[in-house]
Amino acid sequence: MSLLQSSKKKDKRILCGTCPDPKCQARLFFPAHGSISIECTECGQRHEQSSLLNVEEVTDPDVVLHNLLRNALLGVTGAPKKGTELVKVMGLSNYHCKLLSPVLTRYGMDKQTGKAKLLKDMNQGEIFDCSLLGDRAFLIELDHVTTMGYGKDRSGSLIYLHDTLEEIKKANSNRECLIPVHVDGDGHCLVHAVSRALVGRELFWHALRENLKQNFKQNLDCYKNLFQDFIDAAEWEDIINECDPLFIPPEGVPLGLRNIHIFGLANVLHRPIILLDSMSGMRSSGDYSATFLPGLVPEEQCKGKDGKLNKPICIAWSSSGRNHYVPLVGIKNTVLPKLPPRLLPKAWGVPQELIRKYIKLESDGSCVIGGDRSLQDKYLMRLVNAMEEVFMEKHSIHPSLVADVHQYVYRRTGVIGVQPEEVTEAAKKSVMENRLHRCLICGALSELHIPSEWLVPGGKLYNLARSTHGQLRPDKNYSFPLNNVVCSYDPQRDVLVPDYKLSSLNTCNWCHGTSVRHIRGNGSVVYLDGDRTNTRSQGGKCGCGFKHYWEGKEYDNLPEAFPITLEWGGRVVRETVYWFQYETDPTLNSNVYDVAMKLVTKHFPGEFGSEILVQKVVNTILHHTAKKNPDEYNPVSIDGAHVQRHSDVTETQPAADPQLPTKIILTGQKAKTLHKEELTMSRAERSIQQSISEQALVTQKRRTDKLKHEQKGPGRTSSPGGSPETSSSSAPATPTKTSSPSSSKEKKIRVTTNDGRQAMLTLPAYTTFSDLQRSISNQFDVPPLQQCIRYGFPPKELVPPKDGEENEPVALQHGDRVTVEILRGPEDKGPGASITRASSSHSALHSVKNDDSVTSSRMSSREIQESIDLEMSSLCLLATLMGEDVWSYAKKLPHLFQQGGVFYNIVKKDMELAEMD
Repeated sequence: MSLLQSSKKKDKRILCGTCPDPKCQARLFFPAHGSISIECTECGQRHEQSSLLNVEEVTDPDVVLHNLLRNALLGVTGAPKKGTELVKVMGLSNYHCKLLSPVLTRYGMDKQTGKAKLLKDMNQGEIFDCSLLGDRAFLIELDHVTTMGYGKDRSGSLIYLHDTLEEIKKANSNRECLIPVHVDGDGHCLVHAVSRALVGRELFWHALRENLKQNFKQNLDCYKNLFQDFIDAAEWEDIINECDPLFIPPEGVPLGLRNIHIFGLANVLHRPIILLDSMSGMRSSGDYSATFLPGLVPEEQCKGKDGKLNKPICIAWSSSGRNHYVPLVGIKNTVLPKLPPRLLPKAWGVPQELIRKYIKLESDGSCVIGGDRSLQDKYLMRLVNAMEEVFMEKHSIHPSLVADVHQYVYRRTGVIGVQPEEVTEAAKKSVMENRLHRCLICGALSELHIPSEWLVPGGKLYNLARSTHGQLRPDKNYSFPLNNVVCSYDPQRDVLVPDYKLSSLNTCNWCHGTSVRHIRGNGSVVYLDGDRTNTRSQGGKCGCGFKHYWEGKEYDNLPEAFPITLEWGGRVVRETVYWFQYETDPTLNSNVYDVAMKLVTKHFPGEFGSEILVQKVVNTILHHTAKKNPDEYNPVSIDGAHVQRHSDVTETQPAADPQLPTKIILTGQKAKTLHKEELTMSRAERSIQQSISEQALVTQKRRTDKLKHEQKGPGRTSSPGGSPETSSSSAPATPTKTSSPSSSKEKKIRVTTNDGRQAMLTLPAYTTFSDLQRSISNQFDVPPLQQCIRYGFPPKELVPPKDGEENEPVALQHGDRVTVEILRGPEDKGPGASITRASSSHSALHSVKNDDSVTSSRMSSREIQESIDLEMSSLCLLATLMGEDVWSYAKKLPHLFQQGGVFYNIVKKDMELAEMD
């Protein structure tokens, strides 16, 4: 029984891995005992655990705590999950492709410039000739086979076609090689299926319909003669109308693309199309399966550049209802799939002997499906980029933004069946009226919409304005706290008119974050000064890994700010100077003379002799920017400066992934600021952190030697107007944290053990590794051999020094935080030992809380917060060790919610509860 419990305990481990899509790369946390597939929180794709990159166990409680905070506190009501048509693979969703498809019908890409050009201007006709895709075939990447909305179809076709697929598998050395993949069921599923079978995307659905319509019109007499015994002459008008991309069947009339249209598409593409069904359907007398040959096209025109016949593509019904088509495609970098002769259906509409004329049969009677001539992803993306530019020119809005409006405004509010053209126009209007906003935290779109009934007499806003201001006037604006709405008054209609340019959303409609910004038609965000952008930064001192917007430019760092006073002609002006000094692009660093000249020109324009004032301002700025420590960096503190957008990290990410507050601050003895980037640290950031950690020991020794040298004789820094360097402290951990004075002969280190104990150790300035071990042993009664010491973020083990370096100081700075994992000793091998220690620590903490309940009412808010932080830390640790989430574990402990309990104190502190008599 204990062994069974032990195995279950192991199943409660927390793992982390990286999304395998190169355009996403989100860091994902998941329980080891959970589903074998993981849905990415950023791109929406679902991946098998085995396909995730860099999968490892999360053993450090701090990392688990960070992830807990992110999921439990930051993502409670975050952006909605994406449906199948909005899942992005390599930055493209199905809906995005469908929007671009009408453009591709009439535009091509100039090979020289890579720009879009009208096909007629390139002498290639009015519309794209789909027969150019006659020898192309899509082969899906193995990694994408399980991706929702792109890989295997999930509409039930795998069950419905099981026996058919098994027969194909047996004929291909018992290897899965032909799989049904997803297409959207929006009324265009046949052309979507064919487009995906050709190029892997739904990019050519519109061109296929236009080609089909044109083909029927141009060859109508041939079609009529061929099918005169089966199709009445009066039906052809409906058949042609059904081909139109904008065709909507009359209500109650079962019209749609069917077998005659598949036959037409085979002639359009100059290649066979094989329709498969379930085994029972293929054996039935109905024409549920068939081989559609390009019988109206001469045989020589059905060959590729290599002179070989174009290989057939394969589609299938997805269910017994036979109302949805899916394509069957091969897998990339494997042997091409073969369809066995017993599954090759009879020819439809033409003599059976034509099969050998249009399909190359192998010696055993089988035929190869698809072929290996695929459009390269790189070319496909260039084509998409070119078509996006045309879409922008025609509609003044980017298709990715239209897709987001479809997701966040229409689909997520229950409005379905809206045509893409309508969504495009609505999105364009919303952008033009400044009603569309992007959340910098979760990446979702929110639309500012004021119901018209609120603006007329009797409406909420109208009545509020009348009761507050009395008679409404046309020359005055009326503002309301709801979403900062500003309205003017139209006396002729007696209504309020919203001014969306002056109005702005307060919070995101989805995650309720406050970092919400207007958005432009090209999808770019109207950033405010200090906002974190999606552009990666390689040399930023703030450590977030992204650039920051400031006055129209992107900088690696936030500026430093200092006040300055200008006096001239008896007038005194006070200003704040924002100074950039550490940019990797030197041209972005602030120029002292330019800054001074702008200040003087702004406040004292055209004054004679103001050059003297300029020089004074220059001297003042140089005085402020001269650093005693060249590494000192104290940026301006701005709310939202480290907020990261989630959905658009193409997507330049991102998404990064994307979390409500800018940072979470844990105060008390476990004091630490958790920045958003620490919760979703990228591989590049982790690499930089690791490099810093590895070099810390060497850097510390050099700076110690330098300090000793300067104490003998002061040197000079290279900073303008600088003074002797007197600081040996490291750069601040966060933008708002200042470095400790180097003159101190000791340093304070916060130490936390994995069983919940913690203490502040005061160590000499040159503490060695063995000194640190002894101090921890004295404080916590943990032998050195059972100590695993970790420091930094992400936590890195502090390894014992190499031979000959035992007297070197440890790479710890004043104010650093250290965690000690207590390794099991010989007498402590039971799986519940650490739990028992944590439990006793937690119980002791409760007893202290309860015994001191009277005193706690008089505690300061800071002391209460410290107590809350300590107890929550212990609670999180214990829940993790027990293999449960914090809330489930806490619900079993009612004393946590009673007076003196941690949750009671949280509510009391936040809500300022008053005791009732």
